[in-house]
Amino acid sequence: MKIASIFGSIAHWAGWGSPIGDVSGLQRREPTGPAISGVQPIPPDHGLQMSAVWSCVTLLAETIASLPVVVYRRDRDGNRTEARDSRVWQVLRSPNAAMTAHDFWVAMGLNRFLRGNGYALIARDGAGQLVSLTPLAADQMEVGVVDGEVVYQYYKDGSIYYFKADKILHWKGLGNGIVGLSTLEYMQATTTELVNAQKNATTMYGNGNQLTGLLMIDQDLNKDQIRQLKERYANLTPVTGSSGDWLHVLPGDMKYQQISMSAADAQLLETRKFGIEEIGRWFGVPSALLNSSGGASASGLEQIIEGFYRSTIQPLCTGLEQSLTKTLFTVEEQETLNCEFKMSALQRANIASRYDSYSKALQNGFMTRNEVRKLENLPVVDGADALTAQNNLVPLDRLGEQTNTDQTPLGDPVKQ
Repeated sequence: MKIASIFGSIAHWAGWGSPIGDVSGLQRREPTGPAISGVQPIPPDHGLQMSAVWSCVTLLAETIASLPVVVYRRDRDGNRTEARDSRVWQVLRSPNAAMTAHDFWVAMGLNRFLRGNGYALIARDGAGQLVSLTPLAADQMEVGVVDGEVVYQYYKDGSIYYFKADKILHWKGLGNGIVGLSTLEYMQATTTELVNAQKNATTMYGNGNQLTGLLMIDQDLNKDQIRQLKERYANLTPVTGSSGDWLHVLPGDMKYQQISMSAADAQLLETRKFGIEEIGRWFGVPSALLNSSGGASASGLEQIIEGFYRSTIQPLCTGLEQSLTKTLFTVEEQETLNCEFKMSALQRANIASRYDSYSKALQNGFMTRNEVRKLENLPVVDGADALTAQNNLVPLDRLGEQTNTDQTPLGDPVKQ
């Protein structure tokens, strides 16, 4: 079947349908309408100007980018070994000529977490072997279903490109299974509230609109006298760029009273703090990891991080692993090969937790000392390839041999 007959004209694709519905034609990523009137969607570059959005996207994208992706080969008995000779292994280490693996996954994560979809173009050689992966901008991609087949339309430099599903690595977020929902589009109410709070703070403190003091005197003044007083004290203006209107002259007892109206008094701090927590909920990031003022203790923070790894990072990696395996391998290869993120790398920065895991692995006989040394990038040593157990770390094949301090078997009497 020719590509032209499959894709047809994008302009004739049937209706848009519901964002979570089962429809043919173009697939919607945005809500059908705002839940609250007066809110406006913001483009990604505007959203990234909010510190909480930037922090969430950076934390998620760079955490996943820091995890090594391993290609495993399974034998008939279910034993797995690293398939370093696989082309997929090599491409995942260097996706394309312009990017490192970290650059690639950060770019994919930026699109995935802002727009709900991360796309990459799959390039293969004449033999069908994987050659490269190149990220594609989510805002320039449209996804549709034509005659039951998922197809992609990409806009770039004034041209339109059409791709079948086997040419696109598609990392989807929450959605109908064909396309992920756009996070920024659905969090319009939250972002609008934060933008308005930021505008109010800028207006109040950036334009000198904050009332800072009162000058009270014991008699009434006419307009000219008030103007002269303001001109006289204009050089004491405390806010850079503000006018002499900061000084208010009132009748009363001859004294000056300073007035301070903080952001907390105007409920700006509370609004912006709540907005940070709200954005964290949209992205699945605890507010304590966004440098929120309501932080946790060291022990509490460690538990929060562990929960973040389990409830947010692990599910994200699972979905991405399945996309990689389904898209990059042939059906035959999927029977023996699969991609997997090495979640143990998350312990790399926590030496105490890492060593505790090693200790348990050694004491319970499912890792050898040399295997542990390899994980720590240390050279192997002689005599450290045997599995050991907690009984003084003796080899497993000698667990039944108990000895005394003279190394004499306890079954033999010790001669006096």
